[in-house]
Amino acid sequence: MKNRKNFKKVLLCLISSLLTLVALLPNPQVFAEGMDAQLVIHKKKMLDFPQQEIQNTGKEMTEFNNYQGLADVTFHVYDVTESFAEARKNGATIEEAKAIVQSQTSGTALLSGTTDAQGDLSLALPKKQAGKDAVYVIEEEAKSGVTAAANMVVAFPVYELIKQSDGSYQYGTEELDVVHLYPKNVVENEGTLKVKKVGSAEGEALNGAEFVIVKEDAGVAKYLQGVAQGMYTWTTDKSKAKHFVTGKSYEIGEEDVAENEAEKGQMLITGLEVGEYVLEEVKAPENAAMITEQTKTPFTIVAGSQTPVELTVKNDTTKVEKETPQLDRQDVAIGEPINYEISVNIPLGIADKEGSNNKYTTFKLIDTHDPALTFMNQSTGETGYALYDGETIIDSTNYHVTEQTNGFTVTIEPTYIPSLTPGGTLSFVYYMHLNQLAEPTQGYNNEANVDTGHTTDQTPPTVEVLTGGKRFIKVDGAVADIKPLADASFVVRDQDEATAKYLIIDPVTKAVAWTTSQEEATIFTTTSDGLVDITGLSYGTYYLEETKAPNNYVKLTERIAFKVDQQSYAVAGELVAPEKVPNKHKGTLPATGGKGISLYIFLGVVLLTIVGAYWLKRPKVK
Repeated sequence: MKNRKNFKKVLLCLISSLLTLVALLPNPQVFAEGMDAQLVIHKKKMLDFPQQEIQNTGKEMTEFNNYQGLADVTFHVYDVTESFAEARKNGATIEEAKAIVQSQTSGTALLSGTTDAQGDLSLALPKKQAGKDAVYVIEEEAKSGVTAAANMVVAFPVYELIKQSDGSYQYGTEELDVVHLYPKNVVENEGTLKVKKVGSAEGEALNGAEFVIVKEDAGVAKYLQGVAQGMYTWTTDKSKAKHFVTGKSYEIGEEDVAENEAEKGQMLITGLEVGEYVLEEVKAPENAAMITEQTKTPFTIVAGSQTPVELTVKNDTTKVEKETPQLDRQDVAIGEPINYEISVNIPLGIADKEGSNNKYTTFKLIDTHDPALTFMNQSTGETGYALYDGETIIDSTNYHVTEQTNGFTVTIEPTYIPSLTPGGTLSFVYYMHLNQLAEPTQGYNNEANVDTGHTTDQTPPTVEVLTGGKRFIKVDGAVADIKPLADASFVVRDQDEATAKYLIIDPVTKAVAWTTSQEEATIFTTTSDGLVDITGLSYGTYYLEETKAPNNYVKLTERIAFKVDQQSYAVAGELVAPEKVPNKHKGTLPATGGKGISLYIFLGVVLLTIVGAYWLKRPKVK
């Protein structure tokens, strides 16, 4: 019996001890709900403080919905419970005690936090500190371009402030576990961005490039969208971003972004807040290509600066140049090899990617020429073609040349295109010649262009060459009117010397050549119209030499100098009158002993007889 009583006593002691231990254990749920409050800071930005101060009520307030949140603002919370209690103990009112502790922000902060992309910050704070109602000072850390709000004092317990019909506020009876605060800030938005858009070919100003402006708030990308409350608004949806275009200027309007004209290639944006941004190009102008390295350009608007931030952004553009480097004139002889060179700037973004693929998969040089020009399609020899990257010759396995009617195309192999030098010069050197279709003084064009799959030259260069000629007419020099003479033969010499070369004109190709052998020279022989038509010569002075005169005419002993130029053959499409080449007729005396001389002797005898008879019969003077 005694043992049973002892057992009961021991059991009761154990139960009592367990109950005591359980009572001493903390209860997290009760502490969180009963002892902690959630403080939510809504940071709003303004250009000016409201004319009538808006009272924080402790609840969420729709009055601030029109204002944008201010991200990346840091707040520090300081525990001033003891100082507040001491002030109250010394007779200070609540408002006086708040004023006393408002500036007490030295030492280590109890808690710190930074507003998110929406300008919000949530902090969990104990309602009690050392058994007393907690009092906290909330200090805003300075941020460039932002006028900070005054320190806020929060004293627990916090009750909702309710606006009365007369405009005054009175505390309600509900203690708040979630307290909303709306500190006001004035931000600076006097920044200006000035963008100059140029092409890579010639630094030419480009209109029509489209950009968006991006900033990062609390790690979230935001795009400038519109205007509200006199400031730019921002969105996280890139598809809703405002597109800014070169050739325009932009400023904050009453309800939206106001747009005006600007200088060609320029873009001006005013009203930007202090901060860091990225200018992102989203569309290149027509006939231009974006360059990956220049698609996104960071810039910073500095507080208090009145100087615009200036950026120059390039697009790849194309400029083709064509020349005849070995020809210092326009005139050539038919068949004479003409050295041409097509040059084009290589895009700065030639090695850019679009996803995992090369951006540039096409690079072609395109030549178009008149039918009177012939492309000398050969890769070897003195007149062979070659492709250069700068001064380096490109192996012929990396490109191919395709000839078509009145033109040809140089196509670079797609796999080789990214190997070209960014911003360098691609040159194709080749030869052509005028053919049998060429007429004197008529210009024959050769045009070049490029196709990169993104750009071409809108004003492709054209090189004009021409050839010359001269016309002569063989006439009887004794006749006043023109009497053409047939069967006169001529050769053309390049100098008025016995050692001068002779002109050869191929009867099929009309190609011009020169020889030292008269037997190889081209003979120009007049027909019934007496004309000698010499064409296909380059400009200069030549000499016409008669090798055979017409029947019964004396052959010329002197060479005739003639000049070939733009007006020697035709002017304004009309043929120039041929130069006369007169010949003298030979004498008509018959041979000795012929009938002609007998007649003259007979007539002479008759005349002498008549004179003698008259002399004998005349009266004699005495």
